[in-house]
Amino acid sequence: MTYSDFEFYNIQVETLVNKMLDSVREKCFSDYVLLLARGGYQVELERSTLSPYVVLSRQDIYLDRTREKFLVNYLNAYATILKEDIPLEYDYMEYDLNIQMMIYAQIWESHQFLKTLIRIGGILTGKPYNWRIQFEELKNGKKRLVHKGKVIKEQIIEPLDTGCPEFAKFIKNIYDSNLRNDFAHSSYYISVKDNVIVSMDSERYSVKKKTDLFDWEHMFVHSALLSYHLLHIINKRRNSFKKDYPNMESVEIEWPSHIEPSKKTSKLLIPKEYEWGIGFIFG
Repeated sequence: MTYSDFEFYNIQVETLVNKMLDSVREKCFSDYVLLLARGGYQVELERSTLSPYVVLSRQDIYLDRTREKFLVNYLNAYATILKEDIPLEYDYMEYDLNIQMMIYAQIWESHQFLKTLIRIGGILTGKPYNWRIQFEELKNGKKRLVHKGKVIKEQIIEPLDTGCPEFAKFIKNIYDSNLRNDFAHSSYYISVKDNVIVSMDSERYSVKKKTDLFDWEHMFVHSALLSYHLLHIINKRRNSFKKDYPNMESVEIEWPSHIEPSKKTSKLLIPKEYEWGIGFIFG
């Protein structure tokens, strides 16, 4: 990949994310505002007098911060190598590919990242705002984790196929559940000389798939840029909300009752420049 390619992909992903968020805003403005405010659910508040339905809790903000910071640092270093056209030895390339695999797996395992995409898919298909998203299911009286590949397929890609086909196609081109699993379970090896990542069947010690490094770089870079721009643009839109809507004093939203979750009450979310994300649901 050249630096020009990287710059082009960067603009492409940024444009795509903005277009998708514009569609969310047009579909349901109040849910768009909740998305900007990171409306969510905090289980630990269930047995308190406070509502577990919250906006921009500190816990939610900092939960994914270390990964996001590492991602930004890596992208900056990656762009510098491309820009200065620094030649890389095979050993370093193999090392760097392992770092990329770790980042790729983290992106497609990140609860905050996936929750944002799930909420976007729901809004675009006309569903109520999804405050509480769980990655567990109850089976035979026991809780178990839901396979992330199933979550991404059923709760992100399929809704986006209807609500935003262009974005759904984009995700299909960059997300590979088998590669993510191979990285997570160390069932692969890299051959820089042959220009491939080889996915292995760890039970039978046979080759499952070979991924060309050119194809891999495309999937990785686009996934990394999506992870970055999705968060960055949402934060940017939130912080410029008062400037974009100077005459808007409040936004009426559907806020679930924590006593009777099936009931929805109208509440006012009061955006304040640079401060509203710290705040609460008023009214």
